[in-house]
Amino acid sequence: MDRLPRIVAVVAASAILAAACGGSGAGTQSPSGSAAAKYPTKTIDIMAPAATGGGFDTTARLVQRAFTEEKLVSTNVTVSNVPGAGGTVGMAQLLKNKGDSHSLIVVGRVTVGSQITGKTEAKVSQLTPIARLMGESEVIVTPKSSTLTSIKDLIDALKKDVNSIKFAGGSAGGADHELAALLVKAAGGDVKAWKSYVPFAGGGEAAAAIIGGQVQVGISGFAEFKGQIESGNMKALAVSADQPLAAAKNIPTLKSQGVDITLINWRLLAAPPEIPVGDLAQLKDLAKKVHDSKTWQDFATKNDWFDNFTTSDLAAFISGETLSLTATLTDLGLVK
Repeated sequence: MDRLPRIVAVVAASAILAAACGGSGAGTQSPSGSAAAKYPTKTIDIMAPAATGGGFDTTARLVQRAFTEEKLVSTNVTVSNVPGAGGTVGMAQLLKNKGDSHSLIVVGRVTVGSQITGKTEAKVSQLTPIARLMGESEVIVTPKSSTLTSIKDLIDALKKDVNSIKFAGGSAGGADHELAALLVKAAGGDVKAWKSYVPFAGGGEAAAAIIGGQVQVGISGFAEFKGQIESGNMKALAVSADQPLAAAKNIPTLKSQGVDITLINWRLLAAPPEIPVGDLAQLKDLAKKVHDSKTWQDFATKNDWFDNFTTSDLAAFISGETLSLTATLTDLGLVK
């Protein structure tokens, strides 16, 4: 007569055990399921893999501002600076945080270039890409007291002696270095014999060297030097976009001065490998909200950032940029 109660007890015990072990009951959801925890659940740290004052730092802190000022997230958002080798030092650290969707990083064309020239084990392709955030023209500047007043003056000086002009810019292999090498090549110089590029870990350090006259020419993203140009501490010789910038129409392009070079830098927000699918979807949604925010749009308009935002086909984009940059840097003799 006690058979039915015993069966009920076994079933009940089995149900309790399944719930405790996270079995197929209602408490189990895949990372992308409807009951997945809403991202973020703790502090978000955005790594700028460079010193303060540069493009990575500016972009990371702008994302931080948009997250907090626009109340896009309710958790704390911090920015950490890990300078070194065009972002590959910081990137190598971040790649160790597998599955941590709260550890983000800003990388860009310079990171791809640096991984190629440095033959690093850490690759941008190993990251989980979230969104390409922006594009930016480079600007070529001199100290305010320089006798160089145009790109023609610079090209003529390089023709006389390829190492007579000392350039300041970002890390070796990055967009600044690439543009300087293209200018040397445009002047007919042998890039392999060129030894006058001085790499800096951050835009602030490069700006100090330019203003202080330790170098004759500086190259960086327009936003990084915009304030120094407007204050008169630097003279702008050219931008690398194919059209004058809306915020600086008085600065001529390289093409308008007879030098057939166009170069646009880009930056991308990424996470470590193997983050939950649901978190990636929410991060892409947050990135779009950052892009659409007043905080972001006001800064982008003021500093002439190009709107190339996307969350789609980023793996293919990174692959294409890697192949293209490898060919360019090899041609320029910057890949050893």
